[in-house]
Amino acid sequence: MGVDGTQCTILDDLGPRPLVITLAQLADAAQGDLVPFWPVPLPRVELTGVHVSELEDPTVFLDGGELLLTVGMQILGRDGGPAERAEAARAYVARLVGGRVAALGLGLGSGHDMVPDELREACVEAGLPLLTVPRESPFLAVSRAYWELVRRGGEAELTALLGLQVALTRAAAKDDAEPAIVRELAHALGTWVAYLPGGEGTPSCAPGGGSGALPPGLLDELHREAGALQAAGRGATANVHLASGPAALYPVSDGGTSGAYLAVGRGGQLAPAERHLFLTASTLLAHRAAALRHAEDERSRSDGMLVALVLAGHDDAARLLGDQMHTALPESVYLAVLDASPGRGDPGLPPDALSFELGGLLYALLPTDAPRPRLAPGLRGAWGGPVPLRRVREMVGQVADAAAQAPAGRVVRVGHGLELPGDEWAASLATAGGELLPTVRAYLKNRGQWEATARDLGVHRNSVRHRIARAAELLGVDLDDPDVAAHLWLALRT
Repeated sequence: MGVDGTQCTILDDLGPRPLVITLAQLADAAQGDLVPFWPVPLPRVELTGVHVSELEDPTVFLDGGELLLTVGMQILGRDGGPAERAEAARAYVARLVGGRVAALGLGLGSGHDMVPDELREACVEAGLPLLTVPRESPFLAVSRAYWELVRRGGEAELTALLGLQVALTRAAAKDDAEPAIVRELAHALGTWVAYLPGGEGTPSCAPGGGSGALPPGLLDELHREAGALQAAGRGATANVHLASGPAALYPVSDGGTSGAYLAVGRGGQLAPAERHLFLTASTLLAHRAAALRHAEDERSRSDGMLVALVLAGHDDAARLLGDQMHTALPESVYLAVLDASPGRGDPGLPPDALSFELGGLLYALLPTDAPRPRLAPGLRGAWGGPVPLRRVREMVGQVADAAAQAPAGRVVRVGHGLELPGDEWAASLATAGGELLPTVRAYLKNRGQWEATARDLGVHRNSVRHRIARAAELLGVDLDDPDVAAHLWLALRT
């Protein structure tokens, strides 16, 4: 992540005159962090700034005359053969030349270790100077070199702009990074700023200057406008007119398909320095979104490993791995097997469920703190349990077969399909001592009737409720489940 530049001025007796920084001067000042690739030596090219962007068309944020730094993931990371990559490179370079970009700097080591031939040929053909940033060199080093040249020119605006860039970077390191970045950008721009992350992400919005009220219904309006842009297949910047006045929406690409947008409460073009700040905020938000998506993918893969171990009967290994991953596995679970074909929709699993996809089916271990799994309507599959974790393997085949035969749009209930450990439950109640065992026996005898059980025991019904809850937690089962009740009642009667 680099610091963006802007054209600066210095004052002398003749009034303001532009501070000229050439591409060759910057390459010399960067001391190996920016290496000319073509042509060599570099022609005299004047720079107005240094920018970092992975957008396919970053020119909407540029004034012209900039050195653009990129790792090329949006252009050269495409699927397809050499012809497709060559065409993508030519189109990308053509957009840069059309936007009057002065030169292109390619960061090595993030996807490729050398300049791809397609990009080199496109730059040579278009006459766009091409440089490289070695693997060990951060983009920030190039930006620092540029700003050091600016500092030598005495540009007073540098301190303020760098301060805002640093504030944005520090905001990105906070736990609430998205709202913090939005607040800093709104403060810098003096108008409201909103971030719409797309998907199930939480939007962030802040008024200009860090104070004042937001326009009523702002986020609803922005969501409608963003939805219209996506439906129309438009991924570029759009000026819109809201009830509160003009605004602009900018797409934020994180390498996925989230459809995120960053909006500002002002129409038309931003000033050059403002665009640099806006681009920095956009890049920080994109990196944050990509990191969160990567963390969620890793968590899903880790959960899948735990479920796979349990399904294979290795519950002890699953518990050991869960301890290392700080994921506590319950003593007893429901097992749900659901259709995992494309387009099935969200299964509506509870947050503490663990799931694993295999062979077009989604296997999920669900907590037993509810009488039955709470799944989204319209699913197809089956569920069974509760059963101890160590016995899940014994019922996997039966539940999977039932899921495959379930009618469309229905999740059917499956009997346990195995001999429940009634004797073990009875022994656990006896070992616990106290009033648990006689209370459970009376509760089952009275078929779950609180009042009748309380009369038999000579206690208040609330005492019965408390004891039954303790017994259910101890055994890890639902005592109102007919299968559980039947097996435990037989064990307690012998």
